[in-house]
Amino acid sequence: MKISEAYDRVKAIDWEPSYISPEEKTVETTKFHIHETKPNDPFKTFVREYCEQEQEKDDRHYALLEASARLNTGEPDGRWMEGMKFGLSNLVGVEYAAARAMGRMARTVAPVELRQGYMMQMLDEMRHSNLEMNVIRHHMRSWKDPVGFDVAAKAGASSVGSSIFRSMVEDLITSDPVETSIGLQVFVETAYTNLFFVGLSSHASAHGDDMLASTLLTIQSDEARHMANGWSTLSSLLQDDRNIPLIQKAMDKWSWRIHCSFGLGNMLFGDYFVRKRTESAKEMTMRWVFDDFYGGFYQKLEKFGIKPPPHLDEMISDLDWMSHSAAIYIFGAWPTFFHRYDGLNDDDFEWFEKKYPGFYEHFGGFWEAYGQCKDPEEGRIVLKEMGGLPNFCQVCQRPTIFPRPDISKQRAFKVQDQTYIFCSDGCQEIFVEEPHHYVGFKNFYDLYEGKELSQVIQELGFVRDDGKTLMAQPELEPKRLWTLEDIRKANYIVERPAPPAFLK
Repeated sequence: MKISEAYDRVKAIDWEPSYISPEEKTVETTKFHIHETKPNDPFKTFVREYCEQEQEKDDRHYALLEASARLNTGEPDGRWMEGMKFGLSNLVGVEYAAARAMGRMARTVAPVELRQGYMMQMLDEMRHSNLEMNVIRHHMRSWKDPVGFDVAAKAGASSVGSSIFRSMVEDLITSDPVETSIGLQVFVETAYTNLFFVGLSSHASAHGDDMLASTLLTIQSDEARHMANGWSTLSSLLQDDRNIPLIQKAMDKWSWRIHCSFGLGNMLFGDYFVRKRTESAKEMTMRWVFDDFYGGFYQKLEKFGIKPPPHLDEMISDLDWMSHSAAIYIFGAWPTFFHRYDGLNDDDFEWFEKKYPGFYEHFGGFWEAYGQCKDPEEGRIVLKEMGGLPNFCQVCQRPTIFPRPDISKQRAFKVQDQTYIFCSDGCQEIFVEEPHHYVGFKNFYDLYEGKELSQVIQELGFVRDDGKTLMAQPELEPKRLWTLEDIRKANYIVERPAPPAFLK
């Protein structure tokens, strides 16, 4: 029997149970019209074949993990490894949320071909989160300062920087289940997959982190299936003209949401946690996201009536300053994190000025202040010297300093006498469309306003085993580590900034 015939026979086993109503079976409903569509099935794969393929990949990967644990292949770069404490803590959460999203979609979408793909992807995402947790475990055992890796799961849910990624995944897993496919499979896994898995694995390899490089490459081979799932779902939706305005609205939303979160994280790590650079994060993003995805994949949808994102020009212009604004935010707030930082040196300044003309004019002042606020004996923290943290966007949870602090597009907006703050037109438009979806998110000030900074650090749990030394440090090799007492001497109280100008 041909494999296609066998596959069709297996699909025919699907049935509608008589002991439960369709409404009870579906659990969640969708506003999209997909139940009567005839989806394409790009991967005619049986579960047995799928498990064999994944086991083969795992065998190769874990063999490398074991060999690395036994052999000393040289010390990885410190700037990179400390950055991975923050990066991996968020990545595991994104993968786990993706698994949950696939479960929701499998319970909502009727065509068996799509549900088959979603269930296999759910297994993929669980595999990915396990792989990444194993990298964290490996680094915790082998890195010279493992503190930070040991709190990765907790820190990914509580740190001030992680809220950007947390708001993204919470949006994904609580939006319309079919819309989740557009946000996750079309934008995260199609638009940004090469930038992340190819670009980041290249950086990992260049900086001696062979474990992460191997992990990302074995994950990337699954992403092709996930992209195909996204295209199958999208092409099925396009069969019904009633879906066109719904697709347009969802794609407009998620083009901006992923740009502000996953895209931002990629740019930050591509520019600021590496030492050996070839392309800038802007160049990589332009090549893999805006040229390949928006210039190729997205244009295929024009014949169906799908228009380009309304903020596409702004997304491109943001690339000039995005990574730098993100960097001054997390470097400025270093005491509220859980890893060591490596400030910029002359080589970094020269490279950034070459790749981003005007860099020093706009950001040099911060880095000069940062260099003067690293010694705990002096008791100066750059967070206080620069006037404290900015406001945060109610939708994407970014600080309202983008695309650049002096030309930020922050604004306040009232809904039923409640003031909400946004970083951009894009986030305000998303909020106005579904305000109930975002009003409940608590930002840093909602949790810690009025508290002294050392108290905040203790509540976050970002203190070493001695109960007094900070996990985070403003440099890789300080003469003395900062303690809670040093932070108390700086006398920084968390205060919410005044709201920006109101918009009607």
